[in-house]
Amino acid sequence: MLKTQFHAIAPQLKGQVWFTNDQQFQVRKKVFNHSVDNEPFAIVEVHCEEDICLVIRFANTHNLAISVKGGGHSNTGSCIVNNGIVIDMAVFKTIIIAPDKKTVVVGAGVKNRELDAFTAQYGLAVPLGTCPDVGVIGATLGGGIGFLSCKYGLTCDSLINVKMIDANGTKLTIDQHSEPELFWALRGGGGCQFGVITAMELKVYQVPQTVFGGIIEWPISQAKSVLEQYSKQVLSGSRDYFLYAYISRANKKQAKISIMGFSTAPLHECEPFYNRVSDWGLDAKSDVCEKTYLEMQSNSYESELSIYWRNGFISGALSSEFLEEVIRCNANCPDDHGGIMFDPLGGAVRDLAINETTFVHRESSFICSVTGVCEGASMHSPVKNWVDDSHTKLSAFYNGRAYQNYEYLGKDELSMYFGENSNKLVELKQKHDPHCRFFGSLNRHIYGN
Repeated sequence: MLKTQFHAIAPQLKGQVWFTNDQQFQVRKKVFNHSVDNEPFAIVEVHCEEDICLVIRFANTHNLAISVKGGGHSNTGSCIVNNGIVIDMAVFKTIIIAPDKKTVVVGAGVKNRELDAFTAQYGLAVPLGTCPDVGVIGATLGGGIGFLSCKYGLTCDSLINVKMIDANGTKLTIDQHSEPELFWALRGGGGCQFGVITAMELKVYQVPQTVFGGIIEWPISQAKSVLEQYSKQVLSGSRDYFLYAYISRANKKQAKISIMGFSTAPLHECEPFYNRVSDWGLDAKSDVCEKTYLEMQSNSYESELSIYWRNGFISGALSSEFLEEVIRCNANCPDDHGGIMFDPLGGAVRDLAINETTFVHRESSFICSVTGVCEGASMHSPVKNWVDDSHTKLSAFYNGRAYQNYEYLGKDELSMYFGENSNKLVELKQKHDPHCRFFGSLNRHIYGN
């Protein structure tokens, strides 16, 4: 009956509608994490704002939840709501640079690699993450951490205004003057939980014609020495360098501890810096060299994988006890099925107070992520158990927070994502989306599922 009613309004849409039996439905419901197999009522590829308003009206009439899919990188599949309507923003590809070249307008279907390629033409960049297929809008809503974060802050710190259609089908322009509380919520609140965002305006920053970066790796036996020096370097507060650290998935005989480095500092400073980094452990191998910013951003990420991901924030230094636990956890990982990664925070990320945006983690130093990886469409129990066991052991060193862009499902997820900002976010959700039309972590908190 409901499907028949939706078919009746479909001719009014400029976009496409797909239901369960349609081949394109099976394609469009897939997300980066292939272990997610949610089943929405319908998927609508909207082509204009009027399409979005029509879908919202239908969802309101029939009390259906709405999720919004941009890049499809939500770890737990929040962008594909079960039994509701998925609004697919894939064709919203607008990218417009301002005449003064200080800002850029980005459509909701734009991915990191597309925005990076566009701004690189002008020697400019938005501080984005390093995965090319991530949607710019989704990453911005949850924070956004990448190579330029220490110098220019999170992606959400560059946000100027948002074009959004709310639960009533009203078109809004949201900024710090017109809707200051909602603007606050959208800078780190995670996901399209207050409405359908069609575009954002973001600050852009000049980047040098070439930067310096790449990967340095050592045998896993050097992990503690490398990570101790890594911790000291991140806490030194230098804004010209950004360093990820990770133990990538491999069998135990081939495991490596790696640093992925990036710098906008002058060349004559970078070379000796990375030589010192190479000396953090024995038998280093390095491909660090001079590159364009776009080359640094064009990382290759495996696809067609099932992923299980847990994370936590660390305040202060990586202690000796913590690093020993990390090494023990990695040794217990099923061969070629997991990894442990560190995102650094600091520099410009700390320039804003924790209450200026919804991103409450600005006084933390690192994110530690434990990730299980399997090929195909299922997560194997031994791998999942390894992630959970490792996360439990490492949580003793965390500060009780988790990163909203690396989402997971848990009864305490809201407080872990947003801390003292949680109550205000819930109040804003109930004010702007009282029927919880738009799916996400706030819905799960309010309804307990």
